[in-house]
Amino acid sequence: MKRAWIWPMLLMMLLCGCGAGGMQETAPARPEEPDAGEAPRISQEEILSAYQRAAAAYDWFTLEPLPDSGEYVTVDGTVYRKVKAEGMEELEDLRAYLNSVFSPELTERLLSGGPPTYREIEGVLYVTGRGRLPDPDKGSVQIEIESAEAGSYRVNVTVDLLDQDGVTVTGLESWSFPYVYTGDRWVFTDFKTVY
Repeated sequence: MKRAWIWPMLLMMLLCGCGAGGMQETAPARPEEPDAGEAPRISQEEILSAYQRAAAAYDWFTLEPLPDSGEYVTVDGTVYRKVKAEGMEELEDLRAYLNSVFSPELTERLLSGGPPTYREIEGVLYVTGRGRLPDPDKGSVQIEIESAEAGSYRVNVTVDLLDQDGVTVTGLESWSFPYVYTGDRWVFTDFKTVY
């Protein structure tokens, strides 16, 4: 008779979740979100893709300018050809693209070189110069991504230096390009053409 009260009591504890080992509800775990201004996580593949976009954009000023329509004008003795590239109608379009991969300081350094490679004439983007061929004394490229201090990486690029035969490697040239989070986007703060 004394034990008759134990079963109803145990049943009540289990239903209420009050006993040892009772079930407790917990809120589902939320994925961690970066604090405002904190660098979001970025993968090696994303950094490599950003490097390739930056290299192509930088080459517009050194190796191969944006394509042109063949129409030209002469300003201050310099011949400029009308740019024919989707989304690049005005100088501001070019500036916005460059700012998506480079810091504003690096973008302005590219755009303000003299005489400027790109110029807006009557609301239209024009380009001067024909670029150059890649250096034949440079061979294959190796790219390594290195974590630096919080919110930054270094993209380390090494290029083989070739002998006159164009095959034998005689040395290496190396660069390290900082890739940093500026508070709203990832950008390169220094860059150059490696060929």
